[in-house]
Amino acid sequence: MKKQNPLVLLAVVLSATLSACSTPREGPDAQGVSFPPREASYRRDGIVVTRDTVRLLQPGLSKDQVRQLIGNPHFTEGLFAVRDWNYILKFPAAGIGLVECQFQLQFDEQGKVRSRHWQTEACAAAEGSSMVAAAGAAPAAASAAADAAEDSRGDRWSEDGLVFPFGRSSLDDLRAADRARLKALVARTVREAGSVQRIVVVGHADRIGTVQRKESRALDRAQAVAGAFVAKGIAPGMIEAVGRSDAEPLSACPTRPPLSELLACLTPDRRVSVIVYLKAG
Repeated sequence: MKKQNPLVLLAVVLSATLSACSTPREGPDAQGVSFPPREASYRRDGIVVTRDTVRLLQPGLSKDQVRQLIGNPHFTEGLFAVRDWNYILKFPAAGIGLVECQFQLQFDEQGKVRSRHWQTEACAAAEGSSMVAAAGAAPAAASAAADAAEDSRGDRWSEDGLVFPFGRSSLDDLRAADRARLKALVARTVREAGSVQRIVVVGHADRIGTVQRKESRALDRAQAVAGAFVAKGIAPGMIEAVGRSDAEPLSACPTRPPLSELLACLTPDRRVSVIVYLKAG
């Protein structure tokens, strides 16, 4: 009996395995781009993103930058030795509400985005429809200013604008000046703990990323700051840590600047505010 070359057998097995695991494709569109059928996705419900996030997905981004914005691809094409990633995205469009679309990014040899594609022309049109990008920014800024004025009263102490870098939520990520401000507030709270009624910590996020990621990031920031009080002996039951996602922006940034410029402009939105309420009398 003739012996089989084990290397040949291994190659056959690997080839069969890769063929079985690859995502099936539907026929190419007018641009020669083919999309996998929706039922092949492991995230058939997709993810909710803002239109601003979608617009940041432009040629030149690395795979890591794409993952920061919208996470891993929603099909089984893999992460590294592949040239296209496919997603199911939901985003709001003016006069339509939430639209749901398949979206594809194609990468070059260096792993940079080469091109971007929608499965339908309707989705491409929805992304480009007119919409006020920062409709709530001015009222939110006015509200924040009013809150700051109110918080200067004698029955509370506060610190606003403890700012985190994009995608970060650790106390070590705070700017040095903000860490010093937080440290001073914690020390004062500990010294006068007998007069403290409760502490409210509110975390915020900028508008970049999925709804889930923004909500998680805002809450993580609030909990990190709250942890600074707990670490110095303040009872956890006295502290309320909440996240408000990107619901209260302070910035009013252009819609389509380069990513680095937009992230810098959105800095005030990645903040945590702390209010220490004092007991009456």
